[in-house]
Amino acid sequence: MNTEETSHKAKNRKPIFWTLTAFFILIGLAFFLLWLLVWRLEESTKDAYVQGNQVVVTPQISGHILSVSVQDTDLVEEGRILVTLDTIDRGLAFAAAKNTLAETVRDVVGLFENVGSLRADREIKQAEMSKAMKDYKHRKNLVKIGAVSKEDFEHAEATFVASFAALLGAQHALRGAIAMTENTTLETHPLIEKAKDFVKEAYVNLKRCEIRSPVHGMVAKKAAQVGQSVDPGFSLMTIIPFDQMWINANFKEIQLKNIRLGQPVTMKSDLYGSDIIFHSRVVGIGAGTGSVMSLLPPQNATGNWIKIVQRLPVRISLDPEEIKKHPLRLGLSMDVSVDTRDTSGRMLPKPPPKGPLFKTDIFQKQEAGIESIINIIVKENSIFTFGEDEKEG
Repeated sequence: MNTEETSHKAKNRKPIFWTLTAFFILIGLAFFLLWLLVWRLEESTKDAYVQGNQVVVTPQISGHILSVSVQDTDLVEEGRILVTLDTIDRGLAFAAAKNTLAETVRDVVGLFENVGSLRADREIKQAEMSKAMKDYKHRKNLVKIGAVSKEDFEHAEATFVASFAALLGAQHALRGAIAMTENTTLETHPLIEKAKDFVKEAYVNLKRCEIRSPVHGMVAKKAAQVGQSVDPGFSLMTIIPFDQMWINANFKEIQLKNIRLGQPVTMKSDLYGSDIIFHSRVVGIGAGTGSVMSLLPPQNATGNWIKIVQRLPVRISLDPEEIKKHPLRLGLSMDVSVDTRDTSGRMLPKPPPKGPLFKTDIFQKQEAGIESIINIIVKENSIFTFGEDEKEG
């Protein structure tokens, strides 16, 4: 009876054994196929982090902070006023510059008017000299025959010499006045241009009391406080633009053999978990390892040497549309996988396109409106229209 039971149990174990054997063989085959078709053609690392530009906001002029309009984690648009400085001193300087421009315009108007006055004076001196010369020549002939006295002749001669000298003086004065106005107009006169520059400088300094965000992004590291005295270069806060972020994935040097620019990348963030997958491409491979770029690079030529596998940063871009839906933060860790099947790409990048990669125009806008102010001042103080007096005459 015992022999029959043992034989029966042995027969029952055989199907289970072969079933388990086939199951494990299939699992092994599946893993082999995964390695052959997928894992063998991928390089992955968890040593990857979100990097990005950190735009430091600093004042361009000195002053005391009157107001702060934002705080950490606020999302601001480009051009938004962040901090306002005291405007009293800058406002007074702007008013003084406008008054100086108005005074200069009137002075230059006087220079142009003086040319006409000196030109008329020269004509008078020319007429006087012509009359004196005729009298001198007439008396010169008469004195020979005794028709006029010698004293009368000498008086005519002195009058002629004096009138000639007066004419020369009038001509030199006219030339000097013309030199102050020649080849220029009232609006383009050097003295007025100089005064205009002072007005523009004062206007821009007044505008600089409003410190604006140079980019669209999130406020971080706010240090500005109301009443604080600040100077140019002082860090008021930092703006983190979400459209200027990328991933630095630190791959081991033995993983870089098949990594090329342009290869597709999939990434996961601990912030969103495995449900959200970011898609992008390799855009650059670092020029040096982290140890070489550190503040104190290793000195391998001294002492005992132990080989340590180095890591090289690989720059990976981020899809702007994906970042809008699932924004990341600087410093977050990422799980990166690079598809290395296509190795036809480059390892060295092409030269970047000409022109700026990042820019802002908020500083150029600081001069907006000043030209109309200057034109009004010039127009209001141009009290004469040149040639008007000649028409009236």
